[in-house]
Amino acid sequence: MSELNKFYSPSEVDYGPIVPAYQEAFKGEPWYEVSKCADPEAPKRCVGGLSRVALGELCMTCNMRPSTPAYESDELTARFEELAASRPTQWYIEETENGIALASIVWSAPKETIAVEKYSDVPEMMSWIEEAVGSEEIAWLDEVFANKSIRLTGNLRNFGAMCLGLMERLDQSVMAFRTINPAMIRAAERDFGERAVVYEREKDVPDRRDFVVISRGEE
Repeated sequence: MSELNKFYSPSEVDYGPIVPAYQEAFKGEPWYEVSKCADPEAPKRCVGGLSRVALGELCMTCNMRPSTPAYESDELTARFEELAASRPTQWYIEETENGIALASIVWSAPKETIAVEKYSDVPEMMSWIEEAVGSEEIAWLDEVFANKSIRLTGNLRNFGAMCLGLMERLDQSVMAFRTINPAMIRAAERDFGERAVVYEREKDVPDRRDFVVISRGEE
């Protein structure tokens, strides 16, 4: 099967095929983000306000029936466009003849932006992030998603080259990301060894997700 692996600036990206790949990826493990929680309470009882329950089915956590997909097409497109307009942003896409198998988006930002945008519900993260990555701007690996209906296995085989290429294009020496996906942790440790520092969720970091810092190292 032919495959094209390529880095893109936002102006070169067509969000049309990226959106369904994103939606499909996050329906699966370990996220199971299928629908938006319909719980009227605040905060919502479903973690992160998202549910694994299909549209119209009864959620046993909040006893409601979700009616909206976890990630709506217009919502995702608007988010990607806002990121591109507000900060240095790069994409990496692996595409087969059957469609997008994997994509990632990374952007440069200071720790304050990361804390406010990604951890608004965890105020402790503002000071914690500075201790982990310093006060300088870094590359934030915002999303990595694989559509397993296109390629079932091997989707992180190019993880190291992807991260190094994205850091190079953003002219950053440090990259960080959060995840609940063990495969992302394994890929970082496999490809970067001691240059990947993993902070374990709810033990090393005051959040429900692991936090990983990668150093670009010597060229």
